[in-house]
Amino acid sequence: MPGESAVSIRLLGAFTLLRGTTPVPLARRPAVLLAALALRIDTPVSYDTLTELVWSPEELPASSRRAIQTYASRLRDVLGRDALMAHGDGLRLDLDPDQVDLHRFRRLVATTREEAQEELATLTEALALWTGPPLSGLASEQFAEIEAPAILDELLGVVERRNDLRLQLGDIDDAFVASLRRMTSEHPWRERTWCHLMLALYRTGQQGEALATFARLVGVLREDLGIDPGAEATQLHQRMLAADRELLEPAQPAQPAQPPKPASSSATPPPPPAQLPAGSPSFVGRQRELAALAELLERPADRVLLAVVSGPAGIGKTTTVLEAAHRARARFPDGQLFAEGTSGGAAVPEREVLGAFLRDLGVASDDIPPSLPDRAALFRSLCARRRLLVVIDDAHSADQITAVLPGAGGCAVLVTSRRRLAVPANLSVDLDLISAAESRELLATLVGKDRLAAEPEAATAIVETCAGSPLALLIVGGRLATRPSWPLAHLRDRLAGPGRLAELRLDGRSVEAALDATAGLLDPPDEARFRELGALPVDLVDVESAAALWEVGRSEARGLLEQLCDVRLVEAATPECYAWHGLVGSYLRDRPPARGGAGRRRALRQALRSLANARDRFRPGDRSHHPVVAAVMAAADGDGVTFARREDVHAWLHPRSTLLIGLAREGLTSDDEEATEAAALAAHLDSVLTECCSADEVSEDLLRAVTTTPLPAGAAHFVAAARHNLASTLSDQGRLAEAQEAAEQAIATWRRFGDRYGEAAMLNNLALLHGRRGDYATAVEVMRQCIAASDALPAVLRVRCLRGFAYLLARHGDAAAASETLAEARTFRMPEWDLAELYEEHKVEAWVRLAAGEPALAIEPAEAACAAARQLRSARQTAQSIVLLARARRLAGQDSLETAVAGVQVLVGHHDVQTTCAALAELAQAHVCAGDVASARACTAEAARLIGIAGLGDTPWARALLGELDPAHHHG
Repeated sequence: MPGESAVSIRLLGAFTLLRGTTPVPLARRPAVLLAALALRIDTPVSYDTLTELVWSPEELPASSRRAIQTYASRLRDVLGRDALMAHGDGLRLDLDPDQVDLHRFRRLVATTREEAQEELATLTEALALWTGPPLSGLASEQFAEIEAPAILDELLGVVERRNDLRLQLGDIDDAFVASLRRMTSEHPWRERTWCHLMLALYRTGQQGEALATFARLVGVLREDLGIDPGAEATQLHQRMLAADRELLEPAQPAQPAQPPKPASSSATPPPPPAQLPAGSPSFVGRQRELAALAELLERPADRVLLAVVSGPAGIGKTTTVLEAAHRARARFPDGQLFAEGTSGGAAVPEREVLGAFLRDLGVASDDIPPSLPDRAALFRSLCARRRLLVVIDDAHSADQITAVLPGAGGCAVLVTSRRRLAVPANLSVDLDLISAAESRELLATLVGKDRLAAEPEAATAIVETCAGSPLALLIVGGRLATRPSWPLAHLRDRLAGPGRLAELRLDGRSVEAALDATAGLLDPPDEARFRELGALPVDLVDVESAAALWEVGRSEARGLLEQLCDVRLVEAATPECYAWHGLVGSYLRDRPPARGGAGRRRALRQALRSLANARDRFRPGDRSHHPVVAAVMAAADGDGVTFARREDVHAWLHPRSTLLIGLAREGLTSDDEEATEAAALAAHLDSVLTECCSADEVSEDLLRAVTTTPLPAGAAHFVAAARHNLASTLSDQGRLAEAQEAAEQAIATWRRFGDRYGEAAMLNNLALLHGRRGDYATAVEVMRQCIAASDALPAVLRVRCLRGFAYLLARHGDAAAASETLAEARTFRMPEWDLAELYEEHKVEAWVRLAAGEPALAIEPAEAACAAARQLRSARQTAQSIVLLARARRLAGQDSLETAVAGVQVLVGHHDVQTTCAALAELAQAHVCAGDVASARACTAEAARLIGIAGLGDTPWARALLGELDPAHHHG
């Protein structure tokens, strides 16, 4: 026994480390580490296990092993150097088990006592160690979700044993009855405690209350679990109704009914059922799921354990459950039962499943009751005396599961289902597609590693085609294994065509059949709507597009998408968007719906109107004047999605951009009317993506498709708008020559249409493009044309042109003209400025101040531009404004190094070469001011390298940028 000054650890309540009777404070993670080791005292615990207990996945440090070793060192200072030992790939706590209350509790409970009174005293002593919720106060998800509930189950099982003894000894008083009432309230699914309360009430003359307690038990189990009480409670109730006088005798506890006679007349009982089908010899992966199932099946045997594994067809539910079941067979010596919940696409009746189980447990056919409730009650009675593992494969409904749940502890039930079933499971596992690495490993087990290594590119393509589906991989692997003469490239090419599902068949198994069976779970109208998703060009849909596709309200569309989610044909990518994997997409597109084209066009129009609303949120002044916008509003059906704030557009657009791009691409090749609307969608989508600072190479490809695809005359405005947007996209990428060519084509198109809005807007962009090249003289002249073209246009456009003119004049060195032009722009100031307009306003003011030689006065507008850019969530604009602020601070004689560093950091991973080089140049200047010429030269060299890669070395902008830096180095 430990001495009075020895350390002790409390786990059966708030976690506490004591030295003698004095608590020893511990930091959060060392406390979790010590608790993990104390749970497994004198047993090595691996670093991997300790890592999972100490940190959540989001909190993992760079080196968890090093951190654990640091915590262990601190703990040795408290426990003693020999108390915490390194052991192999982990740590071991080397203390007397009695120094940990949990292990002292277990030692007392395991102590053999011949007399009931002695056993009662020992259990009471053990339970006195329980002081509160086990492991409370520890910041560990695994403790809270797994370890603590398991310990609580263990404690409650001992409480029930103590209560058994008190009833046998006639030790019943008001306090005992009150404690039983509390237990039924706090742990309402523990039938044994309800039986104790019924018996205690009955023996204290409260027969009516005892019967009412059984009625409450029935209500609780039916409402919470969908089951009826087990044999012990039911028989006790029947005996009370019959006024069985033996119930009043303390020494005669309720006895369960005799089990039915076995099917065989022989005295030898039937062997335990061992019905698990063979596991898969090629099983790989699923280690996290198997660990969770193993932990569940190892829990104390005082209650029924239920795990439900769900997932789409072909995901590997059955093989995963069978793998877990085979690994756990030894824990269930009374046998393993197996039944299929679905046969031939229809649910197997619960009555049939129970009948088979009863025969397997030795009940003669003549003794099996005809009704479902009687069969369920008999099954629960037989399970009460056994430790059985029950596997239900492909369960059709929650009722199938609740009908076969044993009523008492000792048994476990594993269920697979394509549906997400609403049952009170101890563990719910949602199987997802396996990773590319696991896919390759599975394929290697089937065809051999050498064969994959010989054709790595073909192997990768096959793995990608199978999209993480274990069924598809098994079929592909089987075909290759039985056709050793086939190169992998041959099968890769066969899988690349539109009919790939026809290649995914082998020996009666196919991906298509599995998906047919899953789709068959839906009602026919819902199945037809599911197939209509094949009209969409991508494997994604949002609620609004689904509503348009199906011609239903948004609420009804969301409900059906949730049904598809429940049967695992689609998955919720976001609360409003649903996606499906590539093989489901192939399945849908191989069977195009009859009305698919009309549905897709409705979805396109819905998207078009929503984008018009988004554009209106960004540029309110454009709505009634821009011909492209006006045409969009006229072409679109319905109201579309409306947006109260810019942030709402961001949140709506990003999850849907793939769908919107796909609708536009598909529509461009359709009939004239849909092609026109698709061109409008493409042009407008790029405008909104640009406002959201998300236009990229995808936008460029889409815009080029609009400008190169033969389109009807009605789409001419949209083609012009696409050229217009293409010029801006190319300019943002630093491809200035291509951007200038596209801009000049767009201007010519707008002039041909007589569209002064488009002409002025594009002249503005062309002038700024010349500015990006560093040719500010040409930029100023082009901007004069823009100002002339914008005279008759709305104030909002004239302000943009004037503000751009002021910026170019400032960069050209004409500070006075720049200041006058900016003042003129401000005479048009609107009551409420859009955030993007405010950004431009502050940015231009800062440049005008710098041109006037007033860098101290440029700091405030530069800071305001930074704030607006951050709200816009634009990396480019944020970096540009930070670089501008750094320049103002440097020229004002302030320390600008930290600001310049921030400008470069914002652009990490960004493709805007010019902004990146400008940020590097400003950082070089800041280093020079700080006296660090070596760092300045490194920044200059990186800027020069990027300029060379982008082909911008011959531009005036590049010559000026690098020329400004060279004398600064010498100055340093």
